[in-house]
Amino acid sequence: MYVIEMSDYTLPPVGSGDGIRGFDFALSPGEICAVEAPKPDDGHQFLRAVATLTRPCKGTYRFMDNDLNLKNYRELLSCKRKIAYIASDAALISNLTVRQNMLIHRYYFENALNIDLEGHVGHMCDALGLCQKLDRRPADLNSMERQLAIVIREISKKPDVLLLESPEDFVGHARFDMLVQLFKDWIDQRKPVVFVSSDRRLIRRFANRRILISDGALASTSSKRSLGD
Repeated sequence: MYVIEMSDYTLPPVGSGDGIRGFDFALSPGEICAVEAPKPDDGHQFLRAVATLTRPCKGTYRFMDNDLNLKNYRELLSCKRKIAYIASDAALISNLTVRQNMLIHRYYFENALNIDLEGHVGHMCDALGLCQKLDRRPADLNSMERQLAIVIREISKKPDVLLLESPEDFVGHARFDMLVQLFKDWIDQRKPVVFVSSDRRLIRRFANRRILISDGALASTSSKRSLGD
């Protein structure tokens, strides 16, 4: 069973990108896909589409063998909960505290406001120096702290798919070891990852599939050797 299937998908161009025309993409358990795009806007647009954040001009999207109605926001919520999206346009809700931002998905699905962070989430906050800032608003954090809060929020959803854009920049080079461990944990669980990165260390070490987006077309190969060339 595929985790995600996108069939006959066409995405409009954004920014300096060309868009992507009539492609098929299927993501299986255990796949670590490195996305390469000469025009970064195309890579970003593809990642957003996998996250169901961008609607296609045409195409069908299946998640865990279920067809999704991409026009129905409420129907998409349960799918979005299963997909961690860590990218340049991911953001915290400004009028909520950091703690509330991390709990917002649980508030909705558990229909309760008297819940707190689970133990492993608290440990992540402690390890990344955020424990003392959980009850502050995002504006009171610096840019790196906000980025780390987004990482924790997305991972704490216990998702089935991890999507990352330039993760080496998003978590900061000083925490590269943390990024490596994150990949290892997901590989051990055979959960799929799709990431856009210019860091050849990550690609050579972890990717087992390459996605190339160029001139409006998407091509895929499972050759790990070609990723390091």
